[in-house]
Amino acid sequence: MKLPIHTAVITHDDGTTQFVAASHGDLIGRIADWCREHWSSVSAEPPPAEARDLIDAYFYDNVEDSLEVTEGSIELPEPYASAPELLAQLKCLLAALAAYRPGNGDAYTVICGEIVTASAVIAKASVPSIPSIPRFTVFCQEAGGAGTIHIACHEAADLESAILAGKQQCVDDWSSGFGEGESPWTMETVRCLGVAAGDVEILHWEDQAP
Repeated sequence: MKLPIHTAVITHDDGTTQFVAASHGDLIGRIADWCREHWSSVSAEPPPAEARDLIDAYFYDNVEDSLEVTEGSIELPEPYASAPELLAQLKCLLAALAAYRPGNGDAYTVICGEIVTASAVIAKASVPSIPSIPRFTVFCQEAGGAGTIHIACHEAADLESAILAGKQQCVDDWSSGFGEGESPWTMETVRCLGVAAGDVEILHWEDQAP
């Protein structure tokens, strides 16, 4: 995706004024606003209402000021091209570039700093976010229906994976304390009673009569 960039630099008695916009129309509007604000230096008459007429009249009558307009684009990394933070940093970079003049060491330092900042933001925004893995609460019991209920929460890609993980955890927990090959608990001797979405907090449970 390409981000359109439209920049303008107005050179005047007090220095320079820079504008950065995403469209040519927006840039023209901002330049016209500036000319309207400084119109008193050109004429005591009201300024032209049309933006382009106003800009032309201002710089025709005020030859000591100058206007430079450039257009271009920046290739943005997909699919994060619309990240507000990234766009803000890129516009900041372009504003610094628009202000640059050969021999201006301070401006060069500013540009270098902005490039570093923008690059860091681009790198951060370009790293794909890791999708969260669903969590399931799995309830297991002895296959014959007797005994207590084993409850555990698992991260799994889908329901079937959650059931397998829940049963395996049940087998491992219940086999603790048995010697190798002595545990009666296997994936066949344990069954899944049910699965709840999310990490369920059990506040009270009595699966055996007192």
